[in-house]
Amino acid sequence: MSKSLRRRRHWLSRAQEAAVAGEALQLGGGAEFGQFPVLAAAPGDAEPGPCAGDIVLEVNGTPVSGLTRRDVRAVVSHFPQPVRVRTVRPGRIINKELRHYLSLQFQKGSVDHQLQQVIRDNLYLRTIPCTTRPPRDGEVPGVDYNFISLEEFKTLEDSGALLESGTFDGNFYGTPKPPAEPGPFQQDVVDQVVLDDNSDEAQRKRTTSVSMMQRADTLVPDEDDDDERPTANGTGYPGPGPSHTDGVTEFRYLDPVAREDSMEPLPSNWEMAYTDSGMIYFIE
Repeated sequence: MSKSLRRRRHWLSRAQEAAVAGEALQLGGGAEFGQFPVLAAAPGDAEPGPCAGDIVLEVNGTPVSGLTRRDVRAVVSHFPQPVRVRTVRPGRIINKELRHYLSLQFQKGSVDHQLQQVIRDNLYLRTIPCTTRPPRDGEVPGVDYNFISLEEFKTLEDSGALLESGTFDGNFYGTPKPPAEPGPFQQDVVDQVVLDDNSDEAQRKRTTSVSMMQRADTLVPDEDDDDERPTANGTGYPGPGPSHTDGVTEFRYLDPVAREDSMEPLPSNWEMAYTDSGMIYFIE
């Protein structure tokens, strides 16, 4: 195979799932620290299995990236035990720092782009974006945005309190780290992230301004960031990204075995490959 067709394996190919009793799940990280939730200790003695420092992506299929540590524990406690925990070993593209991952630029519709939207959806359950523009008619300070001065914005940015920051239409916007404990009038996060697909309450919409802001620290990930990615009919590939319907974020992974059962085999002269952002394409 020519050198130009060699691709790096997407980080999702390293993801693994294990059944873990909730009391054995020791968590670290959390959005209040600007981090993905991580395993503070290996949850069992089985090898191979999740290790200390692994990023926790899902609990029983519920995405927990962008949640505080307290809220991840609430999701774990919600389900009958043991729970299925999906984890991944940190790498150069996805490490424990949320700001790093949110600063990367991915192709729209890719696994990584969709995970970024999941993170933002979860962050806005507990934090309120800030902006230097004045309030518009009908906007409530402290509900729609925290309206602050440019000096206050720069102070937040310099202190590392913002997970994202940028400009839109000449104004500055930012996403602060959420507090470790929810406010007295905030809903239980379980009611908002663990819902039936048909529930109207599941529809959480991000503000257009924050979603479209131009970020000063946006980077395009290096194609050599993670492990070597197969280009032919291997099983170490990510599934299609999640879908968004009316503001609802659904982040789902495709089981490679299920995919093989549901798709016709490729013609003998075709090969499947991946772009650097995880999108599938075919080569004749």
